Amino acid sequence: MVVRTTSAPTEASFIAAELAGQVDVVVVVGGDGTVNEVVNGLANGDVPLGIVPAGTVNVLALELGLPFDVGQACDVILRGNTTTLDLGRADGRRFTLMVGAGIDALTVRELDPRAKRRFRELAFLWTGLRGYLRSPPVSFGVVVDGRRYRANYVVVGNCRFYGGRFGLTTQADPTDGELDVLMYDGTGLARALTFVAGIPFGLHVRHPGVTYIRGCHVVLEAPDHGVVWFQTDGELAGRLPAVVEIERHALRVFAPDRARPAWKMPTPIWARSRLDKDVA
Repeated sequence: MVVRTTSAPTEASFIAAELAGQVDVVVVVGGDGTVNEVVNGLANGDVPLGIVPAGTVNVLALELGLPFDVGQACDVILRGNTTTLDLGRADGRRFTLMVGAGIDALTVRELDPRAKRRFRELAFLWTGLRGYLRSPPVSFGVVVDGRRYRANYVVVGNCRFYGGRFGLTTQADPTDGELDVLMYDGTGLARALTFVAGIPFGLHVRHPGVTYIRGCHVVLEAPDHGVVWFQTDGELAGRLPAVVEIERHALRVFAPDRARPAWKMPTPIWARSRLDKDVA
């Protein structure tokens, strides 16, 4: 058994790439950011990944139904049941959860790490609201499998959950070979607040400023003016433009016999009524 610890950003990717050819299993103890780094080191190989959740929110663990108790998480790995996940790729960097472009990436950029550790999800909400008031959202082009839209906030989701037990891409499935794309083009603080308020109940997808579709190839274009940041799996990734694609069946992970948790977020009655609504 080889145990390695990290001391700097991106180091986990290099460690995972090094170990991939030497070990039968890689186990990561950490949060979604550390998992993201390890996935980028392991992808294109056949070494299965075990996850012991130890981060702030642990969104991928929620998606997979992994226990948050260390002993129980290790038991999942020892039982040996694996599932194969799709991965997303944004400008060459892989992600398990999502890409966000707009206010959430700006929030990640401005978030105080101390507030994140202390206040968890509340720190994101407060930082996001402050950023929205200081820097009104900028509109940019989005092209999904050749179909053109405009938005000022986009989430390209491989999984349902986002920032905890709340879901933005509520129908996303990391095994279906597609990405779910939620685009918001609303303006004004009042409309933004109604969008956010609907998220815990799955009602945000019925918001008049929302378009929700699926695709495999997403181009997030640079805005005509200003700067729009994007993030992958909760880590700042850069400025638009960016190209987001799907890698089908790219990663094996240890998971309980049920690949998705028994707890389910509310399934809105809108079903798929807003699919393919062109906004540009």
